[in-house]
Amino acid sequence: MHKRNINKLQERKIQTIILRNSHYDRKICEVVSKITRLDVMAQLNEPVKVHLVPDIEKGEVLIDSRGRGSLQKT
Repeated sequence: MHKRNINKLQERKIQTIILRNSHYDRKICEVVSKITRLDVMAQLNEPVKVHLVPDIEKGEVLIDSRGRGSLQKT
């Protein structure tokens, strides 16, 4: 059986923490961050590689309907 990549598992945990602590604005179809990078690292209860946590700020648009959010692939 193949072993899962530890980095990918941590990336998914980080993504989940960021999206659970964000504001979903249904009127303008945006997801806005309510936490910072330091808050994400504080919520993880395990050692994490710093380069896996994206540099986000409060009020930053993470996902929008035009595909220009900071968590969306460009």
